[in-house]
Amino acid sequence: MLNPLEHPVCLEFPLRLEETAWAQHVPFAMFIISAMRPRVFVELGSFRGVSYCAFCQAVKSLNAPTECFAVDTWAGDAHAGALEENVLDDLRAHHDPLYADFSRLVQATFDEALAEFADASIDLLHIDGFHTYEAVRHDYETWLPKMSARGVVLFHDTEVRERDFGVWKFWAEVKSERPHFEFLNGYGLGVLAVGAEIPDGLEFLFRADENETRLIRDFFHQLGLRVESAEKVKAQQNQIETLHDYIEVLKTYEKVIRSSKTLRAYRVLKNEGFGGLMKKGFGKSGKNE
Repeated sequence: MLNPLEHPVCLEFPLRLEETAWAQHVPFAMFIISAMRPRVFVELGSFRGVSYCAFCQAVKSLNAPTECFAVDTWAGDAHAGALEENVLDDLRAHHDPLYADFSRLVQATFDEALAEFADASIDLLHIDGFHTYEAVRHDYETWLPKMSARGVVLFHDTEVRERDFGVWKFWAEVKSERPHFEFLNGYGLGVLAVGAEIPDGLEFLFRADENETRLIRDFFHQLGLRVESAEKVKAQQNQIETLHDYIEVLKTYEKVIRSSKTLRAYRVLKNEGFGGLMKKGFGKSGKNE
């Protein structure tokens, strides 16, 4: 059974906290690094890097012998939407000073990045790219040969059944063949053992009975809600700062409007007519009283 005291890193608060659909799973990301101590971890689809940096933070806190790789084009897609122009620069500014000695951000498509990894070399793979059934199946099948004998694959959005999301459908198929565990909160997170050997630290997860499953889900859900609440507070603070900046711009614009001779002349003309305009000196050598 899970003993959090054996994996205290899952109680750490994430250093990287941006808008994300992954906030509720950050504690589990840190836990699985502690439980598995993977040699190689790869994330397919990193967006703003909240999930990826959580994995990296755990690696650094534990001084684990893990090489980490985030693979993404950072161009966005139909599900994630168009990314901000500087999203990768912002991620690098946070990532590089902390994790560059064991982690690399690989700007490429998932298929392009395949050649960088030897077969049977990856212990932990997180698939969070384009979420159609066809896309997630392709990502799984093309990267499966890269998984080691103790390999584990994570699938995000296993509980999303809207638009053309199809992770749930593929998850229903693939989980029937292998040891698995699923978190139902935070849009769903599937954990699948794909190697011949189940990592010792995860055996309890795949062998959990109904009551143990409920307790494990609730434990990580409660930890995840703490992270999600902090992310929402930060987002609100950013909105307030943006609104404050907007108000300052409006005040500056108002000052410009009030000091404009052309607009003052328009107001006089509208309210007092042409006579009032001449009386106040508008039109005389470009000056007025």
